[in-house]
Amino acid sequence: MAKLIRHVLREWHFVGGRFEENKGWLDFDILPELQAYKRLLVETAKEEWRRRNPDRERLPRGFEENIHLGFHEVREGSCSVPVERLVEEEENTFLEPRYESDEVAEAARILDATLIAARNDAPFPERLPAHVIPMFEDWGKTLAPGEGIELDGRDMAGPRPRFDESIRQRLLSARRESYEDTLDLVGEVRAADVKAGEDGAFAVLLEDGSRVSGSFSAGQEQTITKALYERNQLRLRIEGLGEFEPNGKLRRIVSIDRMEEHPLGETPFDPEAPPIWEVIAAIGKSVPEEDWRKVPSDLAANLDHYLYGSGKEGEQ
Repeated sequence: MAKLIRHVLREWHFVGGRFEENKGWLDFDILPELQAYKRLLVETAKEEWRRRNPDRERLPRGFEENIHLGFHEVREGSCSVPVERLVEEEENTFLEPRYESDEVAEAARILDATLIAARNDAPFPERLPAHVIPMFEDWGKTLAPGEGIELDGRDMAGPRPRFDESIRQRLLSARRESYEDTLDLVGEVRAADVKAGEDGAFAVLLEDGSRVSGSFSAGQEQTITKALYERNQLRLRIEGLGEFEPNGKLRRIVSIDRMEEHPLGETPFDPEAPPIWEVIAAIGKSVPEEDWRKVPSDLAANLDHYLYGSGKEGEQ
């Protein structure tokens, strides 16, 4: 049986400036820092899941929504906040808790290693997603000069990773130029330049209204042209390699690894969706036992009686 538990993912120590002057007190102004960290953590965890599951097409349903972070105290005599994670864990197990080594826990370690690398002017971890780096711009905006955040965790050794304005600038300076990274998008094909037996070029209108161009191989021509001619009824999901601007915006599609047609108005099949019997079973478990005892034992045989007041089966 599973139960919800809380565990400390990282303990944040706010240091320097006002944090030294007013220990044990934190203004609401620092809340954006926690939100920015969660966004970094979630995006890194997504890529870690994809790395661990190369044969799976999509993230599990509710992956992001099931990452719950919060805190319930500021440690007395300091400006330390235990950032806790709410997880579901099986009871009566002698194995290491899954949350100690899952994608979120690993994402926290990757971010720790990134901060240490930036502080030491060393290469960033290979598993840090390239598109995550520009997101560091949103972390640290409320920190004044001389202030910082140090992270601590029971699975960590050595000096605490630290984040402050100097570390932030070192991270952001790593993305002054465009870069290539994996992409996964859905769009409307608006133009295509086709040459017999050769690679072609096309343009896609994305869901946010932006337009991006790309190239496709001769073997992908039929799918591209079909999507162009049927653009009023069809969208393409495209996975492959893209060139991104320093701020993380997609500049162009470099290559396509996989394409999937998405007819408008049709909900695409989700291979990660739970079977209907599991959904029904979960709903049943959520109903209190005392409510189940109120259900008549002859409900199936006398449904009309309980719904409409007609006589029971066998009654005159």
